[in-house]
Amino acid sequence: MPKRRRPSSSSPSGPNSQNFLAEGVPEVHQKLLEHVLANNARLSKVRIAKLPHGIGIVAAKQIQKNEEITFIPKSLLVNLHDIPFPNSSPIDHPTKVHSSLAAYIASQFHKSPGDNSGSGNNNEPFIDILPSLQSFESSMPLFWSDQVLANCSPWVRSFAVKQKGKLEDDYRHALEMHGKRGVEFLREEYEWAWAVVNTRTIYYRPKKWYKIPAEDCMTLCPFIDYYNHEASGDESCTVSFSTDGLRVTTQKSYAAGEEIFVTYGQYNNDHLLVEYGFTLPTNPSDNINIDHWVLPKLSPRHQELWKQLPYQGECFLDESEVCYRTMMALRLAVIGVHDLGGGKRYGDFVKLVEGEMEEDEYVGLYERDEGVVRDMVGEVAEAARKDAEEGVAELEKMWESAEFWDQRESIEAAIGRWRQCLDIIAKYKEKNNN
Repeated sequence: MPKRRRPSSSSPSGPNSQNFLAEGVPEVHQKLLEHVLANNARLSKVRIAKLPHGIGIVAAKQIQKNEEITFIPKSLLVNLHDIPFPNSSPIDHPTKVHSSLAAYIASQFHKSPGDNSGSGNNNEPFIDILPSLQSFESSMPLFWSDQVLANCSPWVRSFAVKQKGKLEDDYRHALEMHGKRGVEFLREEYEWAWAVVNTRTIYYRPKKWYKIPAEDCMTLCPFIDYYNHEASGDESCTVSFSTDGLRVTTQKSYAAGEEIFVTYGQYNNDHLLVEYGFTLPTNPSDNINIDHWVLPKLSPRHQELWKQLPYQGECFLDESEVCYRTMMALRLAVIGVHDLGGGKRYGDFVKLVEGEMEEDEYVGLYERDEGVVRDMVGEVAEAARKDAEEGVAELEKMWESAEFWDQRESIEAAIGRWRQCLDIIAKYKEKNNN
């Protein structure tokens, strides 16, 4: 990490860390507070608090809209632009940011003879407050067993498999770039650090990184990551960078004791589960990826044409409707194979795709087909419902089995997500009478 102004042997100068710590919060968090305050962080009217869903930030007193409540100087950020770590610069070396940043975090943890519960002797208080590997293993599908994943939704399962592959590639890269150059970490430590980077980094792009892909512009920020996620971006605090550091500013007023949120973006609960290891009980952005049930409605020739259209991508269903992409895929599916590639029927569909024909006009011309499309949407919703119920049933059997006793937390998380999907489907069917 970058060099920091070391606090004197007496108590830290400036604000007392106790002012920013609610009762019941473990002592290890006080050490981090002392560390950031001693290194020119500024906190205003906020406290770290122990909440029903974990550690978070609450208002210590009334906070007004547009108040700056946190400033973390650039020197405290943990990223490959600033840390003194060999062969870590994506500019100067063919390195992967996620891989190398995880190697750095793992190497810092490795220096501690204890674990990351605060008992270690390393000089990085930030490392000590990070979640344990066990917490990641129970919450993130990436670490779930094949038996649990086999009964998750198709999208969660496929994304977790991709993550497993990326973790393997990054681990090999980390060994090649850093492990063979004297940087020490164990495989288990690296997996933990990789999950830390995946779940806790935020976007950061210094000028020197202008050629680095956006997805590689990652930084860890002590204290900022205490702020939990809320889906409503227009009410959550804004997080902004400047040349001197990172600021959190309110977009609404807060009463004393009220939790303060930032937003990671408008993601559905599948995305939140696989990327961060949690779902939101109430998520206005929640929906279900229904590719698994939509794409089989298209013949190989239909799928070939679908891939050439601007509507290719993921299909979704929410409480009210299916997305326009789903409707376009199924409108293509009802066109006979003999009409594909030529003739008025397919030509009108292409006009609709390219915006040369209004949807109302198209629906009027092919009203009978639209009825078939609506029936297919109902079939897709029903197929998703049946698969969800079957998944829940299998997972509940596993939960009862002694064989999977040590996986109960991940099984409960998988069941919880399926039940959210069932709720979405039920509300959709009720609103659309199918």
